[in-house]
Amino acid sequence: MLPSKEISLRDTNYRSTSPRAMKSEVDVVIPTFRRPEALAACIESLKEQTIEPASIEVVDDSETDYGPGVSRNIGWKRGSGRYVAFIDDDCIADKEWIEGIQRAFSKNDIGGIEGGITTTNETGEVVDFNPPNRYKWDRFKTANMAIKRDVLEEIGGFDERYFLHREDTDIAWRVIDSGHKMIWEPGCRVHHPEPIGIHGAVYGAYPRSEQLLYHCNPKKFVESAASLISRESVRNGKLWKLQREMRALQEPPDVKPLTRLQSWSLWSRAWFVAVFWLLRKHTLGEPKRSIHQSE
Repeated sequence: MLPSKEISLRDTNYRSTSPRAMKSEVDVVIPTFRRPEALAACIESLKEQTIEPASIEVVDDSETDYGPGVSRNIGWKRGSGRYVAFIDDDCIADKEWIEGIQRAFSKNDIGGIEGGITTTNETGEVVDFNPPNRYKWDRFKTANMAIKRDVLEEIGGFDERYFLHREDTDIAWRVIDSGHKMIWEPGCRVHHPEPIGIHGAVYGAYPRSEQLLYHCNPKKFVESAASLISRESVRNGKLWKLQREMRALQEPPDVKPLTRLQSWSLWSRAWFVAVFWLLRKHTLGEPKRSIHQSE
């Protein structure tokens, strides 16, 4: 998709404030949308890295509102570093974030990295916002993700049909489905200062994104559907609403809705997975280690 309006591209005139800083091979891409104060804090955290990013590409979508997928594609194509790290404009990078990304790529034959995220709970305490260990596929977030440039070029970058949700899961699945590994590096952390939602929320406002992700990989999407099943989503009707909306044509009408057979097959398997998770939790407990596999 070619934007009909030009998106603002910002040069940050980056200079590290760390006396130990040396240049890395990591470009950093930050899509931003009307959050100047948060963006300033994010950029400041990148100035304090133990090693410098190769570049910082800030893409401002505030006036055009094409969505983060378009912005991230513009950003990574501007740079030239061997690796591309993605962070949201309202996140703060740990001082060794870039160094950890560079080290992980240099020591492993991989296509990408998913890093750890912390946030603040209702009482102001800093807590992990990492995916549950039982999640194998429904776990990827571009608030903290890095992918090799040549892999991005191979798979064509982000699918720009996504608007606000699921484009991060989609690109990680396509990295994996193209034969590359995505590894879990919880030590490469960023912090999201504002409290964020819990795993298992139902994104009923974006049924088209769920349709797109289903068509990306129906088998992997079973776990995504299972993660949306909860007492709350059943009780408040959001789960049933999402199921109906995924069988209906959404706007823009460029994504096929699920047929009744596809919907029945998907949700019957998702309920089986959700019940299995519940039984395992009450008998064996949550897995002590992530079962995430990168291939």
